[in-house]
Amino acid sequence: MERRSLMTVAVVVTLLLAGCSGLGPSGNTSTTDTSTTAATTTTTQTTEPTTTTTSTSTTSPSTTTTTSTSTTSPSTTTTTTTTTTTTEPWSKPTAPNKPLQNKMDSEDRNRMKSVQTETRADGGFDLTVTADTLMEDVDPADHGTVVGEPYFLVYVGASLDNKSRFSYVNGTLAERTREVTQEENGEYTLEVKSGALEEANVEEGKVQVLVLLMDKDSEWDDIYGVRKVTVEYSSGE
Repeated sequence: MERRSLMTVAVVVTLLLAGCSGLGPSGNTSTTDTSTTAATTTTTQTTEPTTTTTSTSTTSPSTTTTTSTSTTSPSTTTTTTTTTTTTEPWSKPTAPNKPLQNKMDSEDRNRMKSVQTETRADGGFDLTVTADTLMEDVDPADHGTVVGEPYFLVYVGASLDNKSRFSYVNGTLAERTREVTQEENGEYTLEVKSGALEEANVEEGKVQVLVLLMDKDSEWDDIYGVRKVTVEYSSGE
C-alpha cells in the first residue's frame, strides 16, 4: 500500500515536471529590425574661373586707344576702352614762296565756298573748308606738269594787301596743310592749335582769321581763293 502510494507520488511529480518543461519560458517575443543605410557621397567639382584678358593698343600721332577685354568663365565679359588724346605742340609752319601772286582775277569762279569754325576746349579751333581744289591746267608747261599742287594757309589777325602784281599778307601764319586732294567740291578740316594764337599775342574774344587756297609754285606761290572768318577765342585756362 505504501509502495503504491510512493509510485503514485512519483508519477505525479514526473507529470508535473514534464508539464513545466513543455510550457517553456513565458513573456513577449521581441523582433529587432536592423536597417542599414548605405553612405552616399556626393562630389561637387568646382572649376576656378578662367580669366582671359586681351589688350589692344592703337597709337596715332595724337590719339592712343587701348581696348582691354576680360572674359571670366562661365559667362561674364568685361570690356574697357580707354582713349587718351594728346595735343602735339604747335610749331611754326613753313612759309609759302613769296611774294604771293593773286590768280583769282584770272578765273571766273569763286573757289572758296564756305568756312565753318568750331572752337576746342584747349583754346584752339578747327576750320571746315569747302572749296574747289581742282587744278588741272594752272601751271605753265615748263614746270614739268600743268597740274597744280593745292594747299591751304591760315593766318591769324591778318590782312591781305593786293598790289598790281603781287599780294602781301600781314599777320601770323598759324597753319599750313600738306598738298590736298583735287576735288571740285571738296571738304577739308584745318586744325589751328592754341600755340599759334599765343604766338600771335591775340586777346580773348573775337579774332580775325584769313584762309587762303594756294597753288605751290617754283618761284612764288599763287593765291586761288580767300576767305575771312571771325573766331571766338578763349585761352581755355
